[in-house]
Amino acid sequence: MPEHRGHGYAHDLLVEATHKLPDEGVDRIVAGTDQTNVLMAAHFARAGLPVVAVPGPRPSG
Repeated sequence: MPEHRGHGYAHDLLVEATHKLPDEGVDRIVAGTDQTNVLMAAHFARAGLPVVAVPGPRPSG
């Protein structure tokens, strides 16, 4: 949905989730994106989440 890009929604959702979920008892949050999606990786980093590359085959789907 390209018309929604650039409004900060992804960052806002990441920040809200990473602050709210632990209050609900969640002790681990895992998120991922394709290695070519540098914009989403940048959102992860901006939200304070570690960005790491995981080698291996891409999941089919």
